[in-house]
Amino acid sequence: MRTKILFISMLLIVQVAWADDKNDAEAKLYEYFELFTAKDTERIASEIYSTPLHIGGGESHRVLADPAAAEANLTNLYAQIEQQGWVESRISDLSTCVLTDSLALVDTRYARLRADGTPIPPAVRTTLYVVQKIEGHWRIVAFYGHGSDNRPSC
Repeated sequence: MRTKILFISMLLIVQVAWADDKNDAEAKLYEYFELFTAKDTERIASEIYSTPLHIGGGESHRVLADPAAAEANLTNLYAQIEQQGWVESRISDLSTCVLTDSLALVDTRYARLRADGTPIPPAVRTTLYVVQKIEGHWRIVAFYGHGSDNRPSC
């Protein structure tokens, strides 16, 4: 009986820790989107990303070697999306798989919005973020754009 109680207690502790990791990993994505909308490239490069950062999607991929490369990439992206009327990126939902106590996959559905609130096509965008706990802080180490009709599951 004692062993059974100990086992059940251990399971509950592990589940609470995984729930905290899930919430913390997701909070990092919300923080990222908030800083992205604020165009705070310096904080994104130093507090959200961990470089080198791998970016992929479609048929292309690239590596941002350091924070300076990440800031330059973001600056170029802002120039492109602002030409389309972008003012905000907003998360609609997250699907998160905690793989270990320091690694999670966070699949993010979001929209890029114009000032009038209409989405820039495609209306639904989906990106899979790989987040890793480094020195006690969750960081995005890679992300991959993919079609919104397929989402990974744990």
